[in-house]
Amino acid sequence: MAVPLVEHRSDTGFGAALRTCRTALRLTQEELAERSGLSVRAIRNLEIGRTERPQQQSVELLATALRLAEDDRTALLAAAGRGRATAAGRCELPPDVPALVGRDAVVTTLTRFLTTGAEPRLALVSGGPGVGRTALATHVAHRLRDRFPDGQVYADLDRPDSVPMPPAAVLGRILRSLGAADLPDCLDELAALLRADLAARRVLVVLDNVATEAQVRPLLTGSSPSAVLVTSRRRLVALPGGYPVQLDPIGVDSALLLLGRLTGVDRVRTEPAAARAVAAACARQPLALHIAGTWLAARPDRAVADLAELLADELRLLDRLEVADLSVRASIAAFDHALRPDERHLLRALSHLDTPRFTPAALCHHLATPEAVLRDGVERLLHANVVATAGAGPDGARHYRVDPLVRRYALEDDGVTRLRAAR
Repeated sequence: MAVPLVEHRSDTGFGAALRTCRTALRLTQEELAERSGLSVRAIRNLEIGRTERPQQQSVELLATALRLAEDDRTALLAAAGRGRATAAGRCELPPDVPALVGRDAVVTTLTRFLTTGAEPRLALVSGGPGVGRTALATHVAHRLRDRFPDGQVYADLDRPDSVPMPPAAVLGRILRSLGAADLPDCLDELAALLRADLAARRVLVVLDNVATEAQVRPLLTGSSPSAVLVTSRRRLVALPGGYPVQLDPIGVDSALLLLGRLTGVDRVRTEPAAARAVAAACARQPLALHIAGTWLAARPDRAVADLAELLADELRLLDRLEVADLSVRASIAAFDHALRPDERHLLRALSHLDTPRFTPAALCHHLATPEAVLRDGVERLLHANVVATAGAGPDGARHYRVDPLVRRYALEDDGVTRLRAAR
């Protein structure tokens, strides 16, 4: 009879139990992270007890990655204070956003496509910093739970080191959520196994913060009742058959409605001009508006005009748009860090322009760059969602613009870089 890896006692600490299982298989924390799809930091925090009550999803992923026998799996779950969850029909979605403002039309369109669209049912949601990609995808996924009864798998592919998660790790993460064990090491075999699984079940897979097309392509199957909903900071233009959704800032009325829901409708109605100034300073971005609304809600005795005055100081604008773990600066930084050095240099050059709108033809002499090269660079920034289109001019040429908050970040970062160089 095999000796159990985990002591079957309710008082066994989860960290000690996890460490015992890992070392028994002679796995490093890095190897277990690769198998499970969790980060090395998360596993380290679990083993040293810094994370006191791990999420059930994390425990299930670790138990599957460790290939535990049923008794050991049950004991590990008990050590975490969690019961056993079934793979079929499980819901891994983050909490819903009950009051999603300004996105009714796109919610309806996405819901229809993911349930009745042509196969493969793949929707690609992209947009600039703080535009609400995750909130939209989560809201749509919750609306579709009944349409995908075999489960809703959610995976955030963001990583602290900004290095894209390998496609094999993405596939393993999803397969373990679907209850698979003894996974092959070959990427092609993993992809085939997942496609077969999705073709036989009605599963909604939500991949948040996808970095590359390679992370998604192995999931696509020609005939499947399942669907894949993807969010990405950049436009994933190289995926076949995907339904693209480009999120822009919400309208002025929606921005005021969001502020009213967060701070109280009467405060917005009492100071309409100040509320509009706050919305404008936030560039009508949902994240910035949420932070502004939170600031006001925490200060019921302050006037909306007080916040408008604080946000009018451009040099400290990004400092004001931070609360708890929410930060506009951090959101923009994630986009900026994904750029190539030449793209980052061009973004800073564009941010120094005196005009809010520009065309590559008008700037090629100013930036001493051939028009074709400059146009290509601007279009790459467009695909990276740090530059947006701004309509056409009288001559029919396409105009572009840098989002005000992105511009402020780029100027701030460029100033710090120049100061360091001078020193």
